[in-house]
Amino acid sequence: MNTKEIKRATIGRLPQYLRYISSLPQEITTVSATGIAKALDLGEVQVRKDLALVSDGGRPKVGYNRKALIDDIEQSFGYDY
Repeated sequence: MNTKEIKRATIGRLPQYLRYISSLPQEITTVSATGIAKALDLGEVQVRKDLALVSDGGRPKVGYNRKALIDDIEQSFGYDY
């Protein structure tokens, strides 16, 4: 897990990301910051920056592994304890 400081605004958006990603069908194994941004009507640069604070699993032109990203966001909230 990253030890970077997470700003309050980012903490407010992370649950939105988690809800959206978790709602995707299980068959979808990767998700992009661009896709998340479009679905939630947010800026894609902001989504990338937010996700970079909690996950280092994103790959250019591929995106994030859906399950790993869910785990990373949950871990940032301490859900794994």
